Amino acid sequence: MKQLTQYSPPMAWAEIDLSAARHNFREIRKLANAQLEPRMVRNVDILSVVKADSYGHGMGQIAKVLEKEGGRFFAVSNVEEAVTLRLSGNKHPILLFETTFPELAKTIVRFDLISSVCTLDFVQALDRAARKARKTAAVHVKVDTGMSRLGILHTQAVEFVKRVAGFENIRIEGIFTHFPVADTDKVFTEKQIEAFSDVIAELIKSGIPFKYLHAANSMGIGAYKNRYFNLARPGVMLYGLYPSADLHAKVSLKPVMSVKTRVIFVKTIRRGSGISYGHTFKALSDIPTAVLGIGYSDGYRRAFSNTGHVLINGLPCPVLGRVTMDQTIVDISLALRGGGINIGDEAVILGSQKGSVISADDLAEWAGTINYEIVCNLGNRLPRVYHR
Repeated sequence: MKQLTQYSPPMAWAEIDLSAARHNFREIRKLANAQLEPRMVRNVDILSVVKADSYGHGMGQIAKVLEKEGGRFFAVSNVEEAVTLRLSGNKHPILLFETTFPELAKTIVRFDLISSVCTLDFVQALDRAARKARKTAAVHVKVDTGMSRLGILHTQAVEFVKRVAGFENIRIEGIFTHFPVADTDKVFTEKQIEAFSDVIAELIKSGIPFKYLHAANSMGIGAYKNRYFNLARPGVMLYGLYPSADLHAKVSLKPVMSVKTRVIFVKTIRRGSGISYGHTFKALSDIPTAVLGIGYSDGYRRAFSNTGHVLINGLPCPVLGRVTMDQTIVDISLALRGGGINIGDEAVILGSQKGSVISADDLAEWAGTINYEIVCNLGNRLPRVYHR
């Protein structure tokens, strides 16, 4: 393993399999085009979502890999992420998903970023900044068809887009919406698609063309036939995670991230002893245990206390008591059947070992959350080790 710390090897780290990211990009591209209805769009481009540091996987490294696979369009949340990506050498279009403050218009124009717009105040600021820089600022109009978050309401979208089209230094490149319940309510999602399509049809009739029409996030790509849209924007699927178990049958993905730590202490906890803060676990018999060098400051959540397990010697080791800031205590009774356990031995938090697997979905189930949150919250304190 590459040493990423200055004075000592890390106690815990994340390994990123870039070959898996390449595989996932190819599979998603095939899926997006397979979902096309033949009479409509001829081909679907991919907008690779690399926000939140590529869901914790490392935006710079992931973007470079996807670029080599043919990725030519990237999306981030905010200006800081976008400028970081641009300064890493990425010369491709970068879309800002979030609408932002008018005072950032100058930076957006300077770095040739593409803004999502849903307010005229921001469009005016962008137009002024572009005029001063003698540029044209590209924008995508965000339409709210039911997410009730960002976006101009679909009932107001036609008039809004017509007004945006009147700005001399603004180029409307795309229009998009977002699905809030694509995994749970197909009827509602189809109504969103219909409402959004009506907006597009009205605008095209008014002589306002768009290079990109998009709505499909990871779930939208896999679960819905595409009649209208020429841009798919996968996020979590790029990293080998499924937004719904239903999609396993449609696309074969490989997890990109695994997380590992080391055994830093081995001891036997005597019967009747309490374990960790609050003594939420008490030993009913003598238990051989290992202390691991990972805790909630690394993103290994307190919610795993007394519910999760790790892998040592390829065998499950249940978490005992509360996960603490820097350490976690596990029961190694079963793992000892697979061989001795010594200080420095490797334990798998997320990933595979000797044929056994702990997935992001497992961790999400133990924590009562979703796989997206698991990988995004694995802390920056964990060094990333990249394998090609």
